[in-house]
Amino acid sequence: MNHFLGQRINENEGYLNEADSHHTQRVLRLVKGASISVSYGDGAVYLAKIEGLSKKQVNFKIVSLLRKQIEPTLSIAIAPTKSNERFEWFLEKAVELGVQSIHPIICHHSERKVYKIERGQRIIEAAFKQSHKGHMPQLMPICSLKEFADQPLPGEKFVASLNEGPRITMDALPFKEACLLLIGPEGDFSPEEIKLLEAKRYKHLDLGPEVLRTETAAVQAVGIFNYKQQLH
Repeated sequence: MNHFLGQRINENEGYLNEADSHHTQRVLRLVKGASISVSYGDGAVYLAKIEGLSKKQVNFKIVSLLRKQIEPTLSIAIAPTKSNERFEWFLEKAVELGVQSIHPIICHHSERKVYKIERGQRIIEAAFKQSHKGHMPQLMPICSLKEFADQPLPGEKFVASLNEGPRITMDALPFKEACLLLIGPEGDFSPEEIKLLEAKRYKHLDLGPEVLRTETAAVQAVGIFNYKQQLH
């Protein structure tokens, strides 16, 4: 069954945007009465039936609730990699595994200091549809590490880096509460950036002895976090 991000009209009715409406009719060849699954990005996945088709809009009616996805509690702040392809691989996997939000940040050692959010949102929406997710993560505008650290974000905050010092393991994370994990660039955080984060009460997190690529470390952390969350 094909899955879509729907636009709500009322409690029982909704519609697809113009691009999805065109894809539904011209590519998938779906007709009135066909079944689809939809979500509004808030966690619920519904069974729906197509009720009306026009050139620019497909309307549907909710039939039943298929499932309710657990609300993700983990947010990831990450320095975009030099390779767009590798960063967008992370975006795709983050959606599949489940995160609350994604915050691209610019650090002292960042090799990429610009990222088109519109492009990232397309990657996220495609992964959302492909994996039949109920929750749509927020992709925030790119900003500097200092600007990000000054934001009053909720929950406990952790940083994974190569700097030496006391660390906590993934087992100690608050799996049922709001949690933010910061992953640095390929050149890691500078000593000044570590001091800034420590002053903002970030705790150091141990992701193991290996030196991982930025996107690999982020996906590993998200995967472990969500697995542990299911167990708690």
